[in-house]
Amino acid sequence: MNYISLDLELNNNPDGSTPNPKIIQVGISVGNLNDSILLTQNWLIDPFEDIYPFITSLTGITDSDIAENATPLEKVANDLSAIITQYNCFVNPITWGAGDATYLIKEFKDNDIRFPHFGRRELDVKQLYIFLMQAQNKSPKGGLASAMGKLNLPFIGKAHRADVDAKNTLLFYFELLKRQKKLENMVSIIKLI
Repeated sequence: MNYISLDLELNNNPDGSTPNPKIIQVGISVGNLNDSILLTQNWLIDPFEDIYPFITSLTGITDSDIAENATPLEKVANDLSAIITQYNCFVNPITWGAGDATYLIKEFKDNDIRFPHFGRRELDVKQLYIFLMQAQNKSPKGGLASAMGKLNLPFIGKAHRADVDAKNTLLFYFELLKRQKKLENMVSIIKLI
């Protein structure tokens, strides 16, 4: 089974107060438990406004990056559709913190772009992580990199780049899935005793 993880970078004030912040980067990663990561890709999106200095310092994405490398939203939708079809990805994307898939689908819809993917749900790795930490009476606070660190998993790359975050989210999901498979195996063995 192939999975696709999705991450968005948005043009937002430092306090997160921008109403309907614009997407400036879409990142995805595709993989499975056997082969790990098969593809990681990103697209810069023109928000048709200046990038906040805070966002540039956080993501490294500048106005000139957008001017030189932005991809039309319709092409992003077509590329994503082709990738999802080619790799026969599970219907729901993997995300860190729910909402990115809904946000992207709304952006496509608002621009009259057809995108018949992602279903109605996201598999939110952050919720799985919070559940796991609460089950162990540990603090569930922290972002993706610190959460991975708590489980001795390396965060690979520079955080707050959509493709890097998507890849690490998918790797984290695979690690949680492997962990659960081991637990389920142990339960099965215990039932036999």
